[in-house]
Amino acid sequence: MKTKINKKLCTVTILAILLCTSSIGTVVNAFEIPEKIETPKDVDPAKVLSFLRDIFQINIDKYDITLMPLSTIRWNDVAATEGQYYLVYSDYDNNEGSSSLKVNFSFWNSELVGCDIQRTNYDDGIIHYTQKQDGDVRKTVTGFLQRYQAHTKDEQIIQMINLLNIADLINGYTKTNNNLQFKVQIFDENRYYLVWSNTVNGADYSKLTLSFKNGELANFFDDRAFYVLGSDVVNVSKEQAISIALEHAASLSYTVDGEVISGFNIVNEQIRIQPSRLSRPAESLLVKYPIWIVELPLADIYPGMVSVISVMLWADTGEVISVQPLGAGFPNDSMDDSADGSSSLPDSGLSSDDNNIPLTVYLAGACIAIIIPIAIVIVVFKRRNKQK
Repeated sequence: MKTKINKKLCTVTILAILLCTSSIGTVVNAFEIPEKIETPKDVDPAKVLSFLRDIFQINIDKYDITLMPLSTIRWNDVAATEGQYYLVYSDYDNNEGSSSLKVNFSFWNSELVGCDIQRTNYDDGIIHYTQKQDGDVRKTVTGFLQRYQAHTKDEQIIQMINLLNIADLINGYTKTNNNLQFKVQIFDENRYYLVWSNTVNGADYSKLTLSFKNGELANFFDDRAFYVLGSDVVNVSKEQAISIALEHAASLSYTVDGEVISGFNIVNEQIRIQPSRLSRPAESLLVKYPIWIVELPLADIYPGMVSVISVMLWADTGEVISVQPLGAGFPNDSMDDSADGSSSLPDSGLSSDDNNIPLTVYLAGACIAIIIPIAIVIVVFKRRNKQK
């Protein structure tokens, strides 16, 4: 009977994998995505287990561990590798039942940059720690950062701990010291983020993020070793940037169905400006420079559903990067590419907060979501058979 059940489980698993990979192929063909490459040999998934044990303090010896297939793509200057470990614990002899974790991880080149720990939805067992978390967020985060600093020898983490020590972790908090910003983002009583960002002119270009869920440290991400600042020079003030944007908007025109649209009525009282960062043309996409983004709201909706003019310019030289008519329904298929500076330069990157996560990451996640429930059944079934 056991053999028959195992064969059935294996058959279902294979069918799920085939269905998943078939679906991925269909979706991927509809999008332009980075090229998939062979996973570099220096990417070592065992580093994830060491990180879970030494930094998160999870007792990995308690679990049966399964490594899911890795997937690597070339993204900007980085070979981005995504993978997942599945950790299962079961002890029916002592009536402790089972508990399981999904651990999603990310390598950029050979460096571990992200680790996300999730309880599965199939049981309510505890997470087994070598040193149990006591619910004190400040103490838990301080310990994590101290262990991470010992692991990386990164002196900036000491500055992060100093900002943490004086932060309000209950009501939300933002503090900047020497171009390092610390922000506490509270979404609800069970979910909040702690973010340390390297900033210039009010815009971040790299960060370390920790998130908590239901009182437990659940997510880590650190891209500071990859994104760098090409320059921190800001010669153009907000007022100057707005003036430059208005000047270029005055000469802007675009064409819809053969009709030239120009002479825009801008609502000056509602002009918005924000700092950001962007890579220079012909340079690495991981090297950022400060820019201004000026949004000029229009008093009317113009042909092509245009309701705002967006102007991007370098904060050091004042040179305009792009001038774009935007709004609901834009870009319109019938609108010609005749706007001044219409070839904009998107802020391409790997940051998880910038909506630049490669499509294959989401697709792989969907695939794993199908396979994981089957893997749980197989592992728990085998463990129960052993204990019998």
